[in-house]
Amino acid sequence: MHSLRVDLGQRSYPIHISTGILADPTLFAPALSKGPVAIITDSNVAPLYLETLQKALKKLEKDLLVIILPAGEESKSLANVQEITGRLLSAGYGRDCTLCALGGGVVGDIAGFAAAVYQRGVAYIQVPTTLLAMVDSSVGGKTGVNHPLGKNMIGAFYQPRAVIADTDT
Repeated sequence: MHSLRVDLGQRSYPIHISTGILADPTLFAPALSKGPVAIITDSNVAPLYLETLQKALKKLEKDLLVIILPAGEESKSLANVQEITGRLLSAGYGRDCTLCALGGGVVGDIAGFAAAVYQRGVAYIQVPTTLLAMVDSSVGGKTGVNHPLGKNMIGAFYQPRAVIADTDT
């Protein structure tokens, strides 16, 4: 496994890159808050990798909520941020929860933005499943959604607690 650290003072985080690490709960544990976990993914990624991530997080005895968005750029909307935050509120998730973005750039952007704005900021982990997301959108803390007048017009810079990039995905 290759690991490196993005050094940003209190907002520093590790990036882990290897094969088969999606199933390794020990990589997730240090990045999780003490509360429950919400996995945010899309309809293309869920059938492929969701079960593996759920099994890893259940080994850490975490309560899990799964939110599956429609695949595609159209999902990067304020309406879906409202859907995510509404589901979190309905489930009783507080500031001690962690969001886990399982997917490509769209999922990472919207889950990161939801983490930035939910209860003024909760922890989140990027679990990119595309090469582009592994080298670009999961790193650097750029989060956001689209607006009818332009792409990525509403967003925040908000760093993940970790990036876990399994090259088998």
